[in-house]
Amino acid sequence: MAKKILVYGDSNTWGWIGVEEAFPSTRYTDAERWAGVMAAELGEAFDVAVDGLTVRATNLNDTMDWNAIKADMFNGAKTLPAAIAREMPVDLLIIMLGTNDLKADTNRSATDIAAAIVEVAKVAEGCAGGVAYHYSAPKVLVVSPPPVNDMPHPDFAAMFEGAKAKSEALGAALKLAADQAGLASFDAGALVGNARGVDGLHMSKDQHALLGKAIAETVRTL
Repeated sequence: MAKKILVYGDSNTWGWIGVEEAFPSTRYTDAERWAGVMAAELGEAFDVAVDGLTVRATNLNDTMDWNAIKADMFNGAKTLPAAIAREMPVDLLIIMLGTNDLKADTNRSATDIAAAIVEVAKVAEGCAGGVAYHYSAPKVLVVSPPPVNDMPHPDFAAMFEGAKAKSEALGAALKLAADQAGLASFDAGALVGNARGVDGLHMSKDQHALLGKAIAETVRTL
């Protein structure tokens, strides 16, 4: 029986293609997105489900007006149990969140964001069982997202003021927090560097390919 993996992330997992005008945008194809690259590398022994949502943060509601959509739908901790239940049984959950926690209005440090990512992982650890069935909670791999870059568009630059330095510190902060919590972790920034999409916020297609292949190797060790 194939091992089941659930990938849970934000717009970089959704596959947002950075554009000069910041937004709106389109997305990379399934095969180009990092989770799709990972799935192809892992092959038929693994079944990969992907839940990527633009704007999703760790444990925060979104404060902006996104066409009157309920703000808590972007709260990763709140929506994770349903995502896991929908895909059960899940052997491994891969969480790549934290970029949207870098927004200036959250006032979060790299350490704060790392703690929030671990909090989301702890939610997953409490997701054993189900409705009229029983499955174990998944193992968890937390991934610190690639650090953001300079953002040429004023809307993104204002929204993420001060984010670059914090994002560059997140990899080390998450490694420390994950080690203390007994969680497996992966530092995407150490592999692919800062985001190279033209908006300074999202990964380029080449970065998606590099990340997908590297995380596939990590999954095999888990």
